[in-house]
Amino acid sequence: MASQTIVEVRINQKPFSANKMHYRDGKIDTKEYKEFRSNIRELLEGDYGIKPTDKLRLTLIVGYSSKLADLDNAFKPLLDSMQPCMGFDDRQVFEIKAMKNHVKKGEEYIMLRLERLTDKQWNRRQEQMFPKFNTGETNGK
Repeated sequence: MASQTIVEVRINQKPFSANKMHYRDGKIDTKEYKEFRSNIRELLEGDYGIKPTDKLRLTLIVGYSSKLADLDNAFKPLLDSMQPCMGFDDRQVFEIKAMKNHVKKGEEYIMLRLERLTDKQWNRRQEQMFPKFNTGETNGK
């Protein structure tokens, strides 16, 4: 059984960095982050029928114009922006598959797919990712 795609979309917007989410005190969202969240809400808001027990997989490709951009900095602001407008909690995300691409300034983007995984699929994914640990090996060598 294939995973169930909940949403798949390309967002023609610069990926937002976790480093720019809050002002120095860490308690107040920056103006730019509020704008990013608003854009994501406008694009994705809806009832997706996600249950609190669902296991989710996020797959994304981010197009950065800066060669210095860290791939992992795109995760938190995106997930924190998606969850209230789509009806899930980011603790439900059990897998993230991500890639980055270098693009020209002004051509930045985020391609994302959110999928629902069954317990059987999740267990199989763990076995596929680290097959040598399924043999009882625990020391990582």
